[in-house]
Amino acid sequence: MSVNSPEIPENCRAPKNRILGLAFKILCIIAVSQKSLDHWNDTKNKEWKEHVSVMVNRFQNSNITAGLVLATTTLFLSSVPPIESLMAYNSSISYLFAMVSFSAALLSVISGAAVLVIYETSTSNKDMESLKHMQRHQIIALLLWLAYPSICLSVATFCLFVSIFIACFWSDNIIVNIITILGCAAFLANGFLTIYVYCVVG
Repeated sequence: MSVNSPEIPENCRAPKNRILGLAFKILCIIAVSQKSLDHWNDTKNKEWKEHVSVMVNRFQNSNITAGLVLATTTLFLSSVPPIESLMAYNSSISYLFAMVSFSAALLSVISGAAVLVIYETSTSNKDMESLKHMQRHQIIALLLWLAYPSICLSVATFCLFVSIFIACFWSDNIIVNIITILGCAAFLANGFLTIYVYCVVG
């Protein structure tokens, strides 16, 4: 940020409370792929246009991923396991998680499409300088709206993983049980690595 650029208004900054400040930072990361709203300071420069392009690309990729999760959960909900002894995903608890995954994925697709259309239209045809003049509750609402597709996609993916994990873990085949445990360990390891990498380079 240049020295001559005006500072971003107080209502766009993270709350001074430590917990609320961290929550605001996480919300910004999920919603706009930034740790703060400092990029709202000047919405007419080249960096802002690049940011809009990155966001549009992210929403498009998110919608594609949500569509894949939706298709996968639809298959699980509408079909019978070919070999039930290996993967009994028609059990009640596994089916329940699959239903939650389906609902979250559908919400992600619908909200993601709406966000993409409105975001592209607004950034192309409206003066985005008005963003930094919004009140605090309006900013939070906007960030939650932008983050909604990603949050729904995360819930859908997690529930789909749990559904598959339960179906495989309850299998009568020891090899499938071992593969399931290794898959769960890999999933948790990836989560820890993600947090570690973010703490190091974030």
